[in-house]
Amino acid sequence: MTTEKKFGHASVSVAEGTDDVYIIKFTEEENKFNDDNLKNINDALDYIESCEEASCLITIGTSSKFYSTGLDLDWITSGQCKDFRKFITNFQKMLARMLTLPIPTICVINGHAFAGGAMLACAHDYRIMRQDRGFFCLPEVDIHIPLTPGMNAILQSKMTDGTVYRDAALLGKRFNGKESLQGKIVDALASEDKLLSDAIALATSISSKGKDRFTFGSLKKELYKNATKELLSGDFGHAAGVKMFSKL
Repeated sequence: MTTEKKFGHASVSVAEGTDDVYIIKFTEEENKFNDDNLKNINDALDYIESCEEASCLITIGTSSKFYSTGLDLDWITSGQCKDFRKFITNFQKMLARMLTLPIPTICVINGHAFAGGAMLACAHDYRIMRQDRGFFCLPEVDIHIPLTPGMNAILQSKMTDGTVYRDAALLGKRFNGKESLQGKIVDALASEDKLLSDAIALATSISSKGKDRFTFGSLKKELYKNATKELLSGDFGHAAGVKMFSKL
């Protein structure tokens, strides 16, 4: 494939110089999650999984400022979201799908990764963050929306330092690139002009592991069994007490 294949805001291409490393570029400014954008991501993943040669996936935003700022709260609160519970269920299904995708996945955090955007980043196997700009942040404590059990589980499965996760979840701390690397939230840092090339270099070094999708996917399903179970459980936990769940 030499040209991009577009699924709404999700544009799919093959990394230059490879035939098995696929890239999803999120082309909106903040790449917020709503019904349309969830469908776009799932359609892009459907396409990639249908390509037998695809053995590694990179996702990246095209904005110079944002990877993703999470749920589209304007869309939700304006009444355009007809069923908030169904939307959150579908969002969590997408996270579970990315978490267990049967090929290696690399998230390029090219800018801010907030809330649901941070969760999507954590659904990848590896994370490379821009070193000079952008924050990784869970602002739920400040926007008064508790994490669901599934959201908590996927974050805890990747943010393994309890002190780091405490400050992220309970204080809404913003982690810059250096702090994210020190806290083991991300695996590497890169300058803006090297983000994608560094991700492609990593991808080419590990893509062979994705040739056997059955084995690789099975390993991920076992590794993240608990997080996946919570994401797909339909249990909203204490978040069910938020007005959005009762009124939308």
